[in-house]
Amino acid sequence: MSPLQFRVAVAAGCTSSPTESGQMSDLCPICQVQLIRIRSKKRETYGQIFVKCPYCVKGDPSTCGFIMSEPQYEAYARSKKVATPLSCGDADDVAVEQGLDMKEEVDELKQILDSVVTELCELRVQVHKLKMQIVVVAAVCVGVAIGFVMSKLW
Repeated sequence: MSPLQFRVAVAAGCTSSPTESGQMSDLCPICQVQLIRIRSKKRETYGQIFVKCPYCVKGDPSTCGFIMSEPQYEAYARSKKVATPLSCGDADDVAVEQGLDMKEEVDELKQILDSVVTELCELRVQVHKLKMQIVVVAAVCVGVAIGFVMSKLW
């Protein structure tokens, strides 16, 4: 973990712990940096372990957002491992083909997910613009109402 990652983790109240092999070798699938483990301090998930990217900042949509509970991450890690053939048999070839097909499907799903995330970000910007326009309209209406009242009083 780099000094910056350590400072980010400490500032967030996070603790990093190694895997059984003594090292956390898993990388964030988005940022390609070493993942960290944190222990939740929130009331609803207190004490649960989560695996997250050290650059994942809550509430900041510009960060990768990779965070999973430890059981979710373990299932994810098992599912992303592709079996390698031990011998040159027909069954092994079929398993490798199936693994490659699954990898292609996952890559396609990642592309779809990326496009959905992009669309969501664009929608978020549009919603923000609409909110700003509503505030401006409301301010103008209040100004007109105050002007009307003031003209009646004078």
